[in-house]
Amino acid sequence: MALDEALSAEARAHFGAGAAVEPLAPLAGGASRELYAFDVVAGAERHALVLRRDPPGLEDTDGRAREFAALRAARDAGVPVPAPHWLTSDGTGIVMQRLEGEAIPRRLLRDERYATARERLVDEVARAAAAVHGLAPLAELPAAADAPAPAAIAALEDELDAIGEPHPALELGLRWLRAHLPATREPVLVHGDLRLGNLMVDEGGLVALLDWELCHAGDGAEDLAWACLRSWRFGHDDSPALGLGAREALLDAYAAAGGRRVTLDELRFWEVLGNVRWGVICVRQAQRPTLEHYAIGRRACEPEWDLLGLIA
Repeated sequence: MALDEALSAEARAHFGAGAAVEPLAPLAGGASRELYAFDVVAGAERHALVLRRDPPGLEDTDGRAREFAALRAARDAGVPVPAPHWLTSDGTGIVMQRLEGEAIPRRLLRDERYATARERLVDEVARAAAAVHGLAPLAELPAAADAPAPAAIAALEDELDAIGEPHPALELGLRWLRAHLPATREPVLVHGDLRLGNLMVDEGGLVALLDWELCHAGDGAEDLAWACLRSWRFGHDDSPALGLGAREALLDAYAAAGGRRVTLDELRFWEVLGNVRWGVICVRQAQRPTLEHYAIGRRACEPEWDLLGLIA
């Protein structure tokens, strides 16, 4: 069945027999998923929607089920996210609310129209993160065999071993992490990719947290540290938190919003781990046969350099 026909049948099941799907429009910006904008007209109501789905050959129905469950739980808890409507019948896509705003980091960091948003984002993202981390891990998320930190290290070691290439900087980072484990924490829901590029923002500030495909059970400090990686500052290296502020400001705002008090030493641990993780992702992407993935793969040296600076 063609994509538009399948969506039409699903829209009728969701909104009623008279619902009609207007033509789909491909959207740019999805590095790992296909994006389509479309409207559904149901009686006097018009629903602006987005389909985010796996590309052919890379279907991950379990991953989409986890992502849908995380979106639904976050939405129910008042976290700013696109409202999820339904999983596609084949399990490879999610239909969700289409929101207005900007997600391209260079525009958010440069354009005058987002000056007010830049002043607010560190605080708003910290508050959203605290709300996410207030949620217990979902039943749809795999249960970790260990506490968050050692489980994350073990997973990265397994990935690097599976790649089968020597990457001394990443291996040194993993050795450092084993020697500097933080206190054990109870797992919470973690977004997994919290950074500029995955935030929908308008002139007034944060609109929504996007792209939940890497959600998992872990330590909330993972998200805070990931947002501080130099790779996501887009040249604003003097502002570690989202390229917009200080680490201390992010941690203070997070604690003020009800998150636990994360220390700078804990944040450093998770920044090192985040750089190892991003390095492993880059190496893995280089093995996929597209120019876009090759371009990501050649960036492995950036997180390697950054983690060496953090552990020196």
